Amino acid sequence: MNTELFFEKSAALQESNTQVQELINRLANIEFQPGSVPLLDYGGDYENNDGVLSELVAEILQMIKEQEEDLELLKEEIHDLNPGRSDVLLIRQQEELNVQVQLTIAELKTHHKSFQRAQLSAKRRLEMARTQERVALTQSYLEYAQIYSDSTNLSSSPLTFTELENHPLKKNRQQRPLLSLSNEEKEINAASEVITVLRRTHNLMANELSRSQFANDTLKGSTEALAQLAQTYSTLDTLLLTSRNLVGTLLRTQKSDTWYLETAFYILLSTICWLVFRRLLYGPLLWFLWYPIKIVVKTTSRVLSLT
Repeated sequence: MNTELFFEKSAALQESNTQVQELINRLANIEFQPGSVPLLDYGGDYENNDGVLSELVAEILQMIKEQEEDLELLKEEIHDLNPGRSDVLLIRQQEELNVQVQLTIAELKTHHKSFQRAQLSAKRRLEMARTQERVALTQSYLEYAQIYSDSTNLSSSPLTFTELENHPLKKNRQQRPLLSLSNEEKEINAASEVITVLRRTHNLMANELSRSQFANDTLKGSTEALAQLAQTYSTLDTLLLTSRNLVGTLLRTQKSDTWYLETAFYILLSTICWLVFRRLLYGPLLWFLWYPIKIVVKTTSRVLSLT
């Protein structure tokens, strides 16, 4: 039975593992600059807000899932080879394939752990970039509110409409000239601006708290998954030792089977020879050889005794 196809499939799966590792390294090294990713609105969806990160994570998950399915299918095909006890070469090739598949599965499990760590690291960097952007945005709101409030309180040198328009921290909306507003309207506008900034700050803090809880839950789940994997797949050395013992047992069984076959062959050959002798040669030899010789011997002994 030709096993070259199975070796080619195993090599292709190992190459796919390498591609998965490259994508995981890309995910682990991805960087986010403040302002390059969209901010979450209050109650927004965390998972689908950043396209690059979500697409890369989805691609890695899809590749890992396909790898697991292909490895399981290849493992079943190798198991179905079912070589005979006399085909030592095929047995060795089957064991070699089993070892390669187990190594590839263990490597894929390691990549899955690395993927979880890289995903958490990328999410932390993404949240850090968003936090920096929120801090800068909140600071700009507060500074602008302070400037606006100062312009209403300093009657000796109030800010004009032109100065507010040219200020780098202004809002992108139309405003009336400050000189045309009364002191009461200016105070109301300033209070309204401060309240708006405080509300946005409260929303941002609530979002940060919910995301911190999500990160904590994710880390807890990952820790439990890693503990379960460590318990299920203890070490690769145990697998290799078991495979080596199995190969040794098969070789000893092969030698024992050969001795049993040779012994049975000789017993069968002896039985056939005995049956041929007993059925065909025993009677003629008894009548034509043994009895005449016996009669001659007795006759000779009597003659000698009489003389």
